[in-house]
Amino acid sequence: MPSGGDFEARICNRNMKFPAVDGLTQIEQSSIVGQVEAKIKSIETKMKIADSSKLAILAAYDFAVELYNLKQRSETNLTADSKKIDEMVDKLRKTLGEVPENGE
Repeated sequence: MPSGGDFEARICNRNMKFPAVDGLTQIEQSSIVGQVEAKIKSIETKMKIADSSKLAILAAYDFAVELYNLKQRSETNLTADSKKIDEMVDKLRKTLGEVPENGE
């Protein structure tokens, strides 16, 4: 039995212990392990690599690229959303005849 909330799972024909992650249930952790295993198998099939160390590094790299792209999109969306909000505030102020924020 895992101690301290560690999570045990079988991945790529190996039993492994994964450190606990605050806020994640074992079902969520199991889902993540499944995603990692699917990524490794995909890379293994696509690139014809059998070396588990290389596969692990390539899978980590692929997840890092995905994370980077998500962060970039998030920052772009945040900037676009802020611009839209500013435009809406300007339109409202014009519509209301430049009423000050305190309503006086």
